[in-house]
Amino acid sequence: MMKKLTLRILAAIFFVGSTTEIWAQTVAKELKADVNRTAGVFYSLPVTKEKDTPVPGGKKPFYINHYGCPASYYSLQPEDYEKPYAVFIQADSLGKLTKLGRDVLRRIKLVREDARNRSGELTEKGAQQSRQLMRQLVERFPDVFTEKGYYSGRSIVENHCILTMEHAMAQLSAMQHFSNYNSRATHRETNFMNPSDPTLTNRRTDSLTLVLYNRFADLQVDENRLMEALFTDQNFVITTIDPPTLSRQIFRLAGSIQHTELAGRVTLYDIFTPDELYHMWRQRNVWDYINYGACQLNGGDQPYLQRATLRNMIHMGDSMLNRYAPLVHTRYTKERVIMALACLMELDDCGVQTSNLDSLEHLGWANYRIAPKGGSIVMIHYRSERGDPDVLVKVLLNGKEARLPIYTDCAPYYHWRDVKYYYLRKLYRYENLRFNGNQNNR
Repeated sequence: MMKKLTLRILAAIFFVGSTTEIWAQTVAKELKADVNRTAGVFYSLPVTKEKDTPVPGGKKPFYINHYGCPASYYSLQPEDYEKPYAVFIQADSLGKLTKLGRDVLRRIKLVREDARNRSGELTEKGAQQSRQLMRQLVERFPDVFTEKGYYSGRSIVENHCILTMEHAMAQLSAMQHFSNYNSRATHRETNFMNPSDPTLTNRRTDSLTLVLYNRFADLQVDENRLMEALFTDQNFVITTIDPPTLSRQIFRLAGSIQHTELAGRVTLYDIFTPDELYHMWRQRNVWDYINYGACQLNGGDQPYLQRATLRNMIHMGDSMLNRYAPLVHTRYTKERVIMALACLMELDDCGVQTSNLDSLEHLGWANYRIAPKGGSIVMIHYRSERGDPDVLVKVLLNGKEARLPIYTDCAPYYHWRDVKYYYLRKLYRYENLRFNGNQNNR
């Protein structure tokens, strides 16, 4: 009996080890296939045609609840362009740039000029992306998008989110000439569209977590090769430049180009080696996990920042059960909201919990899969008729059918009562532990 048990344990360990290695290889292949993915949450989600699994029992969609990231936009911070530009201008004035360094300065000038006075503004590609994503949604679910339906767009009060919503609504109107829709940006719904919780956010990077992250980050990239390729005088580099900061700034600029009309004409990725790109992405991936994922180093509860968002999704799902006409809610908010919500809902591999920062891609957690520009979480509700006691739901993560941490006999569809029970119970447990913890600390 003991021998059989040992063999089963060894087999399980081998299976887990093989699975994590497959995930790591998959991430590496995805990054190699499209270097823009190394931008993480700054990756621009391509609009691809997705195939939907047939709905069991002849049920049809009647309600769509959509939470989306803004489409491609220019950086909110002008210093993202100005700071690296200033470093290269100073080095050039002193004759400290190599031939490659002078060419990189030329490219940075182009990127900087393209973004001048456009902080946080939706790019032309972003506008097109938003329209294409709405077109795809309408074409995938024609039973919901009818003249009898009602369509509501809401945005947090951020320029790029508002414009993403408006372009989506314009596309909807152009396709179907709907009159029964409205859109607005308001602070009144911030409590569930972009909630805040100082207690949680203050715990994100406690001293131990920050020490472990810095140790992880320091082991990822050696900036010496890049500095030697760009600057002729390494004494100038030592006395004037912070190589890790400059490397990150250029890396971020490289990822921003994909959102603009410069894409395909200008690149900064080529100054990095494939290994450097991979490890710089790992730095950012781990940082996103610490801040928005269930990282056990800081308590594993950062995704609960979006508990009001999830509770609102459940409330709206319940309130639509007896509605006659189809309804679509589209909500546009920050990428970090979508990332934390995906982790809270444990979609696909988003809910992984670990304290091992080196294991994320082995566990399938990759930021560009979760909340890229144009990304979304969409919950679709299905029924056979009004009053159907067995409503089904399906969740799309960035357009793809997602797994939920809930038993179902009809995946990727789940029984609404099971989904509601699982998430309400999860939220209740957290609130109960938090309240009791606060009580005990008095």
